[in-house]
Amino acid sequence: MSELSVDEILRGFAVFDGIYKRAEVDAAIACREEVAPRLIEVLDAVLSNPERASEDESNFGHVYALMLLGHFREPRAHRVVVQLASLPGDLPYRLFGDTVTEDLAVVLLRTCDGSFDAIKGLVQNRDADDYCRGAAAKAISYGVVEGSITREEALSFLGGMLEEGAADVSGAFYDIVASCIHDLYPEELMDRIESAYANGLIHSFHVDIGSFRSALARGKEKCLVELRTELEDRSLNDVHKSMSWWACFQERPQRLAVEKPAGQRASKEERKKAKRKIARASRKRNR
Repeated sequence: MSELSVDEILRGFAVFDGIYKRAEVDAAIACREEVAPRLIEVLDAVLSNPERASEDESNFGHVYALMLLGHFREPRAHRVVVQLASLPGDLPYRLFGDTVTEDLAVVLLRTCDGSFDAIKGLVQNRDADDYCRGAAAKAISYGVVEGSITREEALSFLGGMLEEGAADVSGAFYDIVASCIHDLYPEELMDRIESAYANGLIHSFHVDIGSFRSALARGKEKCLVELRTELEDRSLNDVHKSMSWWACFQERPQRLAVEKPAGQRASKEERKKAKRKIARASRKRNR
């Protein structure tokens, strides 16, 4: 039995102070059934007012919640995870930082309980951020090597996204979709891939046509083994391994108060500024 109550766990997660909350994470894992609904409530609270949550840079609770719910493979969390990833503009990145590009795909996969309908809906949502849509596409490719969706279904869907195209191709979405097709072994879709390059849908600086030809030369089994290895590396099976090394936890916590002569305290605004500086560091990783 954990020595920390659920309320104590959540309070520990909520405030960023430069220290990885290992004890609270262990306690959350030990009382998974009790803590999971509360973690979902944390995400729902963010969803109810994402602008306000994104401005509170000292609050880290929703990041722990996202990662732990992915670790738990909690299907009850899938709805709110997809809704948060569907927020417009840069809100998802302001809320979750590099977690969007590094971990969201696995969280989507691990909470979907074998149903890819909501994930596909996110891929198709042109109002969502390109990298959130790309994470959903990546979740589909990971689902193939996990065995929860067939390669044929995944390629049919992802290839259809390239076929539809879009007037605005300045973003990264189609590049990410192309990369997912590449990882799944692109043989059946090479005509569509070549057409997408010719039409400027895929940018060579992201993934060039030579990479597709190299994938064909390696063969299907080798490509799928490489994708399976990537999924294993990002699996969230060991949540400490997934989170504790982040740069924001490797640095010693900075003092919130600005140095002043003896007996003189920093002003409220100076303390807030220092606090924001620490919180911004929490969004950065050593990738």
